[in-house]
Amino acid sequence: MSQGAMLKKPLYSLTDLQSDALLQRRVPRSMATPGQLLRSTLLQAVDGFNLQAVYPAHCLLDLQKLNAGGTDWRARSPDYRENLLRDLKIKSLPALPGMLPMPLCVDLRYLEGDWVFVESSDPEKLLRFTRDEYVQLIAASQAEEDEFSVPLTEARPNLDHPHRDEKEIRFAVEAITQQRVRARLSESIEIAPLPLSSQRLLALKSKEDVSGTELAQVIEMDPSLASQVISWANSPYYGAPGSIRSIQDAVIRVLGFDLTMNLALGLALSRQIRLPKDGVHGHRHFWRDALLRALLVEKLVKKMPPLSRPYTGLAYLGGLLHNFGYLVLAEVFPPYFSLYCRNQEANPHVPPMYLERFLFGITREQIASYLFTTWGLPDEMCIAVRQQHNPHYTGPHFKYANLLYLADQYLQPQWEQGLSRIPSAVYDRLQIAPEDALSVRKELEDLPGEQMEELVRLLEHSGKR
Repeated sequence: MSQGAMLKKPLYSLTDLQSDALLQRRVPRSMATPGQLLRSTLLQAVDGFNLQAVYPAHCLLDLQKLNAGGTDWRARSPDYRENLLRDLKIKSLPALPGMLPMPLCVDLRYLEGDWVFVESSDPEKLLRFTRDEYVQLIAASQAEEDEFSVPLTEARPNLDHPHRDEKEIRFAVEAITQQRVRARLSESIEIAPLPLSSQRLLALKSKEDVSGTELAQVIEMDPSLASQVISWANSPYYGAPGSIRSIQDAVIRVLGFDLTMNLALGLALSRQIRLPKDGVHGHRHFWRDALLRALLVEKLVKKMPPLSRPYTGLAYLGGLLHNFGYLVLAEVFPPYFSLYCRNQEANPHVPPMYLERFLFGITREQIASYLFTTWGLPDEMCIAVRQQHNPHYTGPHFKYANLLYLADQYLQPQWEQGLSRIPSAVYDRLQIAPEDALSVRKELEDLPGEQMEELVRLLEHSGKR
């Protein structure tokens, strides 16, 4: 894409959106399939040149292909997009030439069918054109065409064949680093062994009839970890009467044995790998998301029939570490992680697992599950993290995986609109009524902000080393 390709004939302007000609083209959003809907990503070059990249919604934008022409494109920030929408007094970005104060570059190779739908500035409506009409618009405006999109089907993640994970991880490490794959994956990716405090907790977890006193003694061997657990028990979220001064107090009076054990394990593991400095959302968002998953999963477990519930603390740990693979990817592929973050910024509509599969050949879920297995974490954790995006998983320990899937759906940005896509079989397997899951989600919204921020602060502290 050359920067000199400027829009010669602006066929439309913002005022045209209310004209009879375009109002008559408005149709309900439900009429469009992803292969017929055109999506816009706003980009900027290092010299400040702006561009509206347009491509079908069932594709991802490949920055490497777009940058092949010599221009280093980066996605404009979400704040820039929001400010532009506010200044222009519209609610979505129409992919029409001349509508925005920047040129258009389009990739229509993977457009499907005879109809084309673009945003209308109204979130509930789209503008409909025939394919020929839209192609003529692009030709008349002299907008540039380029090849920079990739169908998501080419980056479909491996959800159903976990036995292939080790092979795929080894292939990805070899392809990215161009090094010989050594006998063991842990040597190739140079991740330190499980920390001593985590080893002790896992050894204790495998024993029968362990007392709270024994658990307290193991946690107290790591003063930093003990301090974090006590701070957690003292947080406003738990509202414990008086002050918690010891691990035994935390176990007996506030958290309980199961939650204390798994919380301590989660805090210990979170110190093992650094949170990357690069990234779309930053440290606080990472830990807030981890906390929300853990709390939501914990509350969902309590909605299940008592005799059908999995271990609450272990489900909580799954929520806390559900995104651990993100940290591992940053540690394993540091030269490529910045590229990944830039592609993530340019493709906010693409689920991370598709983008990771496209760029690395593996997903964060695969690599985290494999690492957890080599570390000797419980099978429930390894499977839950690996299968958390698979609503059809019914294998061993399916309840933990299904709980993470349900929590993910209820924590999506547009979660209310997406609830209808959750298979009823997920609720049936967990024996949770949809209205109970909805009530749990609303409980999270009602939590005082200061309680959440205190817990997020403790998690942030645990992740620093």
